[in-house]
Amino acid sequence: MPDFALGPGIPESTGYAVTDLGGDAYLVTQGMINTMFLLTKNGVVLVDASPFLGDKLPEAIESVTPKPLTHLIYSHANADHIGAAHLLNRDGLKIIAHQITGDLIKEAKDDRPPLPTETFSGRHKEMDIDGVRFVLDYTGDWHVAGNLFIHLPQQRLMGAIDSFTPKSAPFFRLYFSAHVPAYYDAMDELLEYDFDTIVTGHMDLSGTPEDVATNREFIRDLRTAAEALRTVDLKESAAAAKVPHNNRQAELKVWMDAVVTRAAELMPSWDERLAGTDIFLRDNLNAVAWSVFID
Repeated sequence: MPDFALGPGIPESTGYAVTDLGGDAYLVTQGMINTMFLLTKNGVVLVDASPFLGDKLPEAIESVTPKPLTHLIYSHANADHIGAAHLLNRDGLKIIAHQITGDLIKEAKDDRPPLPTETFSGRHKEMDIDGVRFVLDYTGDWHVAGNLFIHLPQQRLMGAIDSFTPKSAPFFRLYFSAHVPAYYDAMDELLEYDFDTIVTGHMDLSGTPEDVATNREFIRDLRTAAEALRTVDLKESAAAAKVPHNNRQAELKVWMDAVVTRAAELMPSWDERLAGTDIFLRDNLNAVAWSVFID
């Protein structure tokens, strides 16, 4: 890992780190997963409850304030982000999510994340929680159905969990994006919000609008390199791999492998700007090339 992508480090004594983001907002991380919480005059509003943090979450919050947890916002339905919510559930806790997220939790038949107590449909919801304005936007399935942008205008803070990783390349097929064109749109949409800090859900760093712009530039380079599918011939690739002419599935597989190999050669170097480009480059190029081909 290059130095510029390293976070502050996680104390072995606690297994987590809490960073003051200003405006009574805090980042909490154990290195692989991060999220944020906000203090209000009456309590704490938390985004997500990851099993990676698990029972460390209450301790992390208590290291900052004795106020009770009053609200939990589900950013989306993935278990790596909300699979420990049952550890925080208590009488009176308000759990807020998009209706689609609530439906997905119900369909999963997994009782670790309790069902939301309050859902909304459509693209937009604004809430006032103890005088703090929260804006929840569902702009499309850039990661999974029901994923939210969480904007705190007064704190100039943004939450976009599983959108990208500050200082690092996207991992595993653009964060397993449900719809790659929506992922590209999401990077543009994020920059339409007014914020100074963004929390994105993985590793131990928060980000900035400049980090969003850097990720957008990187994925645009992926998109340009994926034009290799226009110049790499399917039949020639299959013949070079000695694929029998009647094995259509193998033809398609070796062709896309050849497209990705050529696209990787066309990519400019990002090693000085983003960590992990070497680890996830072929994964990301595969996702983008298939999208260019079929979307």
